[in-house]
Amino acid sequence: MSTVADKNEAPRAQLGEASLQLSMRQRLLPFYNRHRDGFVGYSLLAPMFIFFAVFSLFPVLFVIYLSFTEWNGVLGWPKWVGFDNFNRFFTTGDYLLTLLHAGMYGLLILAGCMIIGFFVAILLNQKVSGVGIYRTLWYLPVLVSFAVVAQIANALLDPVTGLIRKIMERFGMEPIIFQQSVFWMTFWLIIISIWKGIGGTVIIYLAGLQGIDTTLYEAAKVDGATRFKILLYITLPSLRPITMYIAIMGIIGSFQIFEPVQLLTHGGPQGHTNIILHRIYQDAFQSFNMGMASASSVMVLIFTFVLTMIQYRISQRNQT
Repeated sequence: MSTVADKNEAPRAQLGEASLQLSMRQRLLPFYNRHRDGFVGYSLLAPMFIFFAVFSLFPVLFVIYLSFTEWNGVLGWPKWVGFDNFNRFFTTGDYLLTLLHAGMYGLLILAGCMIIGFFVAILLNQKVSGVGIYRTLWYLPVLVSFAVVAQIANALLDPVTGLIRKIMERFGMEPIIFQQSVFWMTFWLIIISIWKGIGGTVIIYLAGLQGIDTTLYEAAKVDGATRFKILLYITLPSLRPITMYIAIMGIIGSFQIFEPVQLLTHGGPQGHTNIILHRIYQDAFQSFNMGMASASSVMVLIFTFVLTMIQYRISQRNQT
């Protein structure tokens, strides 16, 4: 009897599973039909989401975790130390000084790129023959690797065989050892960075100038407005959104300056040109203090976000 019962129960169980699967399909099919476009869209975006999560989101979260730990990056597991790294960041004047250096250099470079780039864009916006060549020449430095620029600069500033030293000796001037002068290394750091980055600012301003309605200029000329008044009351207000964009991106970029210091000054002389990103590099890859380097990175992120939001709020108030 038990054998017959078991044989009867088996088809019933299979029938129950089949009916359950059928009912699940009946429930899911209308849901899928309603959201088919969404499923297709997310399936297409899934590789990008995975790439972002692996190469962007996870590193950021891992750096935040490491900022609360002590780890050399090679041996053992990170040791939890709480806010010790952040306490060291604020109590050790060296880190705040490098942060101040980064802000100062970044603002000077940003001001130079914006002022010079604006007037260069006005010149390049004129309808003259060969203007395309001039635009290309101004943008070329952006395409040149900073490693190449640094090699050229080091060759020019070399205290023994540098071209500038030879020229100064030729004219009977006393040679300057630039590498031992805080003023001159700061000067060359800013000048070379402006020369390297001004091309991007020129292109953005040039695009903005070409987007201004020409009828505004024609009406101003009919009313007898001078070039200065046209610049003051038409060009500058029309370029305000672009100027705010360049300023915000410049503030973000000011805390990302690394290559000029690493390749030109190495933080010298006496650490006066050392900036926060170069200090992070020293902590991470020279001192193998991943926890302190991560804490400094988190602080740079916070400072950059706060300054960007302040700049954005100011721009919004000016527009209203």
